Amino acid sequence: MDSSNEQDSVKRLIFGMDEQIAAIQKAISDFEDGQRVNIAILALPYAGKSELVDEIVKMHPHEVTKVTFSSIIDNKDHIPLLGDPNKIMIFDNCHYLYMRKIGGFDVIEEFLNVMLSSDERLYITTWNIHSWNYLHRVLDIGRYFPVQVHIPLLNSADMKEFLLSTYDEGEIQFVNDIHVKEEKIFQVTKIPIAQQITHGKVNLYSLHINYVALRTLLFNRTPSETAESIIFNEITKISRGNPGVAKKIWNKWLEYPTIKTSSTKNIVPTDIELDSTGRFVLYIILSMGYIKKEELKNILYLSCNADDMMISRLLFEMLSQKLILEKDEYYSILPEKLHVVVKYLENIRLVW
Repeated sequence: MDSSNEQDSVKRLIFGMDEQIAAIQKAISDFEDGQRVNIAILALPYAGKSELVDEIVKMHPHEVTKVTFSSIIDNKDHIPLLGDPNKIMIFDNCHYLYMRKIGGFDVIEEFLNVMLSSDERLYITTWNIHSWNYLHRVLDIGRYFPVQVHIPLLNSADMKEFLLSTYDEGEIQFVNDIHVKEEKIFQVTKIPIAQQITHGKVNLYSLHINYVALRTLLFNRTPSETAESIIFNEITKISRGNPGVAKKIWNKWLEYPTIKTSSTKNIVPTDIELDSTGRFVLYIILSMGYIKKEELKNILYLSCNADDMMISRLLFEMLSQKLILEKDEYYSILPEKLHVVVKYLENIRLVW
């Protein structure tokens, strides 16, 4: 690669992933020098793993072939492995190569075996982090990929820079349309008491503490906080730094060119109420990212004896609780509920 191409590549680095791209570039450079170390890129849903490998393709347009899996692969003959002349192969969404059921690992085992036997190729793969964690336990999959790249999460300052990076300065107007009532935290009350000896009165004083207002002062935003700060802090908190989730929340709140603080009140706490099969279905949706109803049925038929009616009922319950969304026959976790779902499944030890 000549120096001008390298400079163009640097300009295209996607936000916050400079270190990750550098690690992948080093592995590619080592491969060209005769040392092969296959790569696994790991991320939560929406975090940007596909965008990351797209950048790698742009940097090596004539050296890389990218294959994207968009649904579960249930036949090992459907994996294109050896027919391409390029030596660097990118496989996006490799969590679609297995199903969590009896007999659901034939495809991924074939993929790993062929990969190991292909010394002349470098494999760059992307995985849903929760599928990866499961496969690490059952297949020790980490030993196949010496380089493991984790997509970083963003803090509030980086989130602001990321979300505003496509706009001109001052293009977006931040409006505080929530009027906060200022309440006193401490209030002294005078209590007159009759004094029998002097037949006069003395005053006692009691101190009242408004604990609600005190808690607001200590842990929540202050009245002097700007609308811009309120919005970016809330987006970062809800998304937990996941840039893809943050972008979807931003797009939902934005009424171009205005975004209002009242939008932050639209996210309500969620109490998840699911039976054991429903929890497993929620886990499958999380670990696959996007999945069709028929694919769920295929996974659940033997392990949970779930028929079409049961799966329809469970999906309806999750849609009603605003945990998932359905688009083009695919089900996925609602972006703004991703952290809530992960914490729920962690608490019942379905993810770790």
